[in-house]
Amino acid sequence: MNLSKSHKIIEEAWNVFLLTGDPVQKDRLIEHYLYLVKIAMGRLIYTLPSYIDREDLEGYGVIGLLQALERFRPEAGVRFETYALSRIRGSAIDYLRSLDPLSRGQRKTFKEIMVVWQTLQRDFGRDPTLEEIADEMNMSMEEVSWVIEKHKSSVFFSLEQERKENGRSLGEEVIDQHPRCNPQEILENKELVEFLGRVVDELPEREKLCITLYYFEGLTLKEMGAVLEVGESRVSQILSRAIIKLRSRMDEWKGGKDEE
Repeated sequence: MNLSKSHKIIEEAWNVFLLTGDPVQKDRLIEHYLYLVKIAMGRLIYTLPSYIDREDLEGYGVIGLLQALERFRPEAGVRFETYALSRIRGSAIDYLRSLDPLSRGQRKTFKEIMVVWQTLQRDFGRDPTLEEIADEMNMSMEEVSWVIEKHKSSVFFSLEQERKENGRSLGEEVIDQHPRCNPQEILENKELVEFLGRVVDELPEREKLCITLYYFEGLTLKEMGAVLEVGESRVSQILSRAIIKLRSRMDEWKGGKDEE
């Protein structure tokens, strides 16, 4: 089938579906636009922990595609592909937010690490090292890094909104996806995204590079080590240090908002 004929078939499918909601045409459109799910997932899949099933994630992406078809309004002046990519990615991220692979003990340990970090930061007048945190908690640096890395998703979702896609931040697209949400929540979400963007820019060059390579480029620790010319364990330490700084600043930001 040549491209012009295929385009005509999809155009006709759209015309019938928008007028009648015909399920046959809907299925035809779903099949045609499934490639958008692959695009929307992109590197996202490779930046996530191993416990997340790729097929499950893509399944939620398909749900986002279905939602896009049902809610798309051509008169809004937005191309369907652009609208669908936002919906697909939003659906996948909503699913990821619902997951909690950590045990109660692991969450408790992470909270303790954060308390120690903030205490030492006040005592030293500077950011403590992972070694200093490990010594204070009678843990190894590897254990501290492992616990911090397990909590990287809390930073990931905020940084994910900081990324640019189609010339817009994902934070703006999330707002489009939830037009009925509380205006105050929208404002605070945008403020946090902007705040984290500034915090990332303030990180030392190696830590900023690690955040970029890991979250935005989707590199593994081994691949990051090749870029930085260090071993995986050293990359893990640099990344953990960056993550705990970002998480600490996130907590400070939220604490400041609560006091207002």
